[in-house]
Formats: sequence, C-alpha cells, structure tokens
Amino acid sequence: MSSRTKALLAILGASLLWSSAGIAKIVVRTLDPFTAVFLRFLVASLVILPFFLREKRKKTIAWRKLLPLSLLSGINAALYYVGLQTSSANAATIIYAGTPLITALLAKQFIAEATYAKKFIGILVGLAGVLTIIILPAIETGQSVSGDLQGNLFYLLAVAVWSLYIIGSRKASAVFDHSPLTISSLSIFASCVLFGGITLFTWKPSYIQILSQTSIWLLIVHLGVFVTVATLMLYQWAIKLSSATTASLTTHIQPVFSIIFNILFLGEQLTAGFVFGSIIVIAGVFLATGERLLDEIKRFSHWIPAQRPG
Repeated sequence: MSSRTKALLAILGASLLWSSAGIAKIVVRTLDPFTAVFLRFLVASLVILPFFLREKRKKTIAWRKLLPLSLLSGINAALYYVGLQTSSANAATIIYAGTPLITALLAKQFIAEATYAKKFIGILVGLAGVLTIIILPAIETGQSVSGDLQGNLFYLLAVAVWSLYIIGSRKASAVFDHSPLTISSLSIFASCVLFGGITLFTWKPSYIQILSQTSIWLLIVHLGVFVTVATLMLYQWAIKLSSATTASLTTHIQPVFSIIFNILFLGEQLTAGFVFGSIIVIAGVFLATGERLLDEIKRFSHWIPAQRPG
C-alpha cells in the first residue's frame, strides 16, 4: 500500500470520527457545556501527553506567544456545546461546512491572503446558505432539525473562532517553526486548564451521580480520544504522507458522514428548507475550492492501480 493511499485512508478515517462529534448533544443534556468541554479536554490531555513529551522539538516552545492561540480551540468547542443545547447537530454540521469560506474572508484580513473572483463568489454563495440555515428556525416553526436561532448563532461564532485558530496555527507554524502536534497539544492543554477553572464555578452536586453512569463516561472518552486526539493524529498523518491540501478534503467528506450519523443515532430529521440551505452551502464550498478538490481527485486516481484484463 503506497503512502498516498494511506493518506486517503487517514482522511476517510478522520472524517468518519469527526462525524460523530454530534453525540456531545447527549452529554450537554445532563452537564453544562463548560464542564462537558473540560472533561473532554481532560481525557484528550491524558491521551496526547505521552506523544507530546516524546516529540523531538527543534526549539524551545514560545508558551506566552502561543497561549492566546491555544485558547481559541477550547472556546470553539464551548460555543459549539452551548449551541448544541438548543439547536440540532445537523445544523452545526452544515454551518461548520462553511469554515473554509469564513477562513478565506478572515485570512484576507489578517494575513493578506489573496482571494480570487471565483473564490469570492463561492464565499458569498456559501455564506448565503449558512445564513439560510441560521434563520430557518424563524421560518420553520416547530421543526427540530434547524434548532433555534440562538443556538445557530453560537455555531456561527464557533466557526469564526475556529477559522481564527486555523489562521493563527498557520502563522505560528511558519513564524515559530513549531510542529502541528506541538501546537495542537498546547491547545488541548490550555483548553483543559481554562475550562477546569470555569468548572469550579459551574459544578453542581448532581454531577457526581451523573458521572457515575458508565454510558456518560463512554461518551466523554469517545469525544476525548476519538473525536479529539485520534482525528488529530490521522489528520497530521495525512499531512505528513501527502500535503495539507490533500488533508483538507475532510471539509468536503465530513458533512455527508455527519448527517447520516445524526439521523441514525440522534434521531434528527431533514426538512426541505434545511436541505435547500445545505445545498447552497456545499455549492459555495465547491465553487470556492472545487478546482483544488478536482486536482486532488485526479491525483488519487493515478495512485489506484489499473485492473489487469482477465
């Protein structure tokens, strides 16, 4: 099996694992979002710590300069969990699909990254789809799939924060020459400490009984190990074996897996309006990044050995 085929498998694996992030909706039904985020990053910290300690680093970590960036990852998760309390996981999936669009807009502002005409049109189309999904609750009264307006606005804020994290990570990697594993590990550790402190004020005595349930811990461990650490490792592995461009294919694959997962395991349903908004978002993403996607598909097609006749 070639390294590029392994990269493709890593991308598919990361997309599958990320698609199960919606199970956090079950956790935030019993725990407040901040406690849920703390427990997730606590588990992730314990798992990734050995990899972080064993990594050979070229230079001393710029802790103070990387700390603000590191906190963005946890803030994104907290906003996502707050949104999950009232809105649907499917709404989050599609709004998050607009991440490349928002990232492109912010990248132009913060790191002067060029935005071409076709890409800009794709951004506008995608954002129109995102806004359609956000305001659906005001239109589809009683339809649970689109959640509520407040929850969807929290998702939009979460996407903005995550986009800033992506941009900051690129800059940190280039300026401070730190590896993706180091930057990601610091994000996990910083988020764990931040929300551990917040949990001191949000903790309720009833949580002791809730956390005595094996099912809740299984969900938290899944979120910490598989949704956080395992996907990070697979994503970084894909980058190592191929390129960051190839690894970004998760943006196009994940929504498909996520919606199927949310329908099967969370009992969510689709409405005509939600499907319409989703199509607009995906069309915008493909319009803005479609040429890159097609290039990658062509590359993958050359990696697959041709069948021999007979």
